[in-house]
Amino acid sequence: MENQINIAVVDDHNLVRNGIVTILKTLSNRFNIIVEANNGQDFLNKLLISPIPDIVLLDISMPIMDGFKTTTELKKRYPKLKILVLSMNDDSSSLIRMLKLGVNGFVNKGIAPTELEKAIISVCDIGSYYTKEMATHMANSFQNFEKNDVEKLLSKNELIFLKLSFSEDNYTQIAEKMCLSPRTIHGYRDSVFSKLNIHTRMGLIIFALRIKLVTLN
Repeated sequence: MENQINIAVVDDHNLVRNGIVTILKTLSNRFNIIVEANNGQDFLNKLLISPIPDIVLLDISMPIMDGFKTTTELKKRYPKLKILVLSMNDDSSSLIRMLKLGVNGFVNKGIAPTELEKAIISVCDIGSYYTKEMATHMANSFQNFEKNDVEKLLSKNELIFLKLSFSEDNYTQIAEKMCLSPRTIHGYRDSVFSKLNIHTRMGLIIFALRIKLVTLN
């Protein structure tokens, strides 16, 4: 029999949180919801008197203590706890920031229940989960490129752009750092995407991490 997965759900919207819990209970007999909380501080308080879950489904935008601060505290206090970001906030800067903090995966609240099930099991059994789009980008790119290949393929400024993409800066801010126009930066973006067969900034970041062009430290 497969091991049971103890789950925490942290979301400030009661209806959303209750809906997630209801869905999880119907998805798999491996899933055991042991903690529900409406923000990060509430979750940390409950962990003082509750068993530590295997995984937490964590929202980013919450009052009192948001997903960023919560992740930082969880990594300090419970480093073995897996964190799956479950949020409508899927802009690149937020996801990059959460990735740097050490979360194990990302899913959007609009995903199908079956994908949520897959994500939870993947994070617990393998250690990470990325969307199908990200996984496709990674599979396509990692088969064909190594770090040295990318350094030869991209121009000097394209490499600088790629590395600066691994930050919370938007493209306009990256342009300012490179002393170039936003239009030029968009040109670098399109060129890098085309050369590497990647179509999103997050896909680019995951790619750069996997070939060790950038690091989390």
